[in-house]
Amino acid sequence: MLDEFYTIHENTMAFLPSYDGVGSYKTDILEVDALKESLLSPIELVDKNLRYFGSSLKGASEGTRYILGEVNMYPVIMNHKQQLVWFPTKSPKKNDCVWLALNHIKNYKKNNNQSTEIIFTNDSSLNIQLSYSSFEKRINRASMLKFRLEYHSSFILIPPSIQRNFIKYDIIKDANDLNYQIHSKDKDSLDS
Repeated sequence: MLDEFYTIHENTMAFLPSYDGVGSYKTDILEVDALKESLLSPIELVDKNLRYFGSSLKGASEGTRYILGEVNMYPVIMNHKQQLVWFPTKSPKKNDCVWLALNHIKNYKKNNNQSTEIIFTNDSSLNIQLSYSSFEKRINRASMLKFRLEYHSSFILIPPSIQRNFIKYDIIKDANDLNYQIHSKDKDSLDS
């Protein structure tokens, strides 16, 4: 099935760059139960999907930078409601950049010094020309973004009247002691 525009959803696993027989750049779209194509490049699909949900690749990258700080090859939140986090395998501007859905990466392993095999949730596999350590850094960044997104989504549900009553602690364990020392930042010290 050939689509010009494709909307990412919870069953979308990856965008793979592809060239047809006449040299046109397009995207193979991997889903858990289907293989689709788009006439758009992976970066165009990512940007259009972000725009569809009210952002853009530039805006989503700036949002990630705000949450994670300065990192390379930003993961992006493709859909806040479904908490879909995607990340590029290399610079998104490169023609061979693959975009991956964090929620569909079941496992990954080292093939050799410059290649990593990714196992998706449907047990499909993808070999990419990227070292294991570089891929792991990308996974860790995307996981941290998802973790912080989940935290922000949960924390915002706590009413401010309750948040004002939170007690902040410094919890310290001396290497020579079995117990933790708990000190309130707001009140007198507490002992455990």
